[in-house]
Amino acid sequence: MRALVTGATGFVAAHLIRHLVDSGDQVIGLSQSGHWPDPASDLPRICRLEPLDLTNTPDDQFADLLRRKQPEAIYHLAAQSNPRLSLDNPRLTWSLNLGGTFNLLEAIRHAQLQPRVILVSSGVVYGNPEPHHLPVREDCPVLPNNPYAASKAAADILGIQHALTYHTPTIIARPFNHAGPGQSDLYVLSSLARQVAEVEAGLRPAVSHGNLAIVRDFTDVRDIVRAYRLLATSGQPGQIYNIGSGRDLPLQALFDTLRNLAHRPIPSQLDPNLVRPIDQPRLLADSSKLHAHTGWSPTIPLETTLADMLNTWRRQLSSR
Repeated sequence: MRALVTGATGFVAAHLIRHLVDSGDQVIGLSQSGHWPDPASDLPRICRLEPLDLTNTPDDQFADLLRRKQPEAIYHLAAQSNPRLSLDNPRLTWSLNLGGTFNLLEAIRHAQLQPRVILVSSGVVYGNPEPHHLPVREDCPVLPNNPYAASKAAADILGIQHALTYHTPTIIARPFNHAGPGQSDLYVLSSLARQVAEVEAGLRPAVSHGNLAIVRDFTDVRDIVRAYRLLATSGQPGQIYNIGSGRDLPLQALFDTLRNLAHRPIPSQLDPNLVRPIDQPRLLADSSKLHAHTGWSPTIPLETTLADMLNTWRRQLSSR
């Protein structure tokens, strides 16, 4: 399958590209810079990267690129994907998350192509679901409580509109929390893993954290990208699919796992600056629709995810 990945230089895209190539797909990546952040990685060898600004490329130029590449599947990962940063810069978040999605779908329409389009959304669009909506199904009301969640919810509606109006075979993927090796430390589990590695190395006295009582449904990113490809081959256009493990764990339990993996005792301290002003106390996915349509289930234990993340940070620290 000829696949095109937007936001190709991001964390999730790196895992997706490797999975697609391992599955026998030919992959083209799009990114604003047109440069791999780590030229020494395997990605430049397995995936050609094209420079393209999703928010500032004329429709005809974008459509011409799609005609030349003739993708059979498009995975739309390009986004401003951090809820905290979206509160600091809502305009940028809306411009990329909704505007970039609009430009992509319009380019597909003008190119008169019919690739399967996986629009990657997020479980945070559901906001703070009422207890009777947990675990969250796709028919749960959408109540976004930050610009990131709102812009993703709007992009979902746009994708469904394109499917209904122009018959673009769009599929909405709503992954819940996911993590894995290579993730930015802007995200909670990666931040905790980095700090544990730094305490081990004697670079900091303790791990600083926010509210560890909140409960989340975490899935390994390598299971998440496997779901994306299954949706591209077996998902139903115009449909929304939640992606999550169905396991709800407090962040405290995940932090404790990291502590148990450490080579020395790991002190910790609450940092009030890391406590979000708005945060869901509990979020849990119902992925039964995804399983029914594609057969997907998570396969990687979170203990493995956390160990791989911690070892990645250890290697990065030792190389410095």
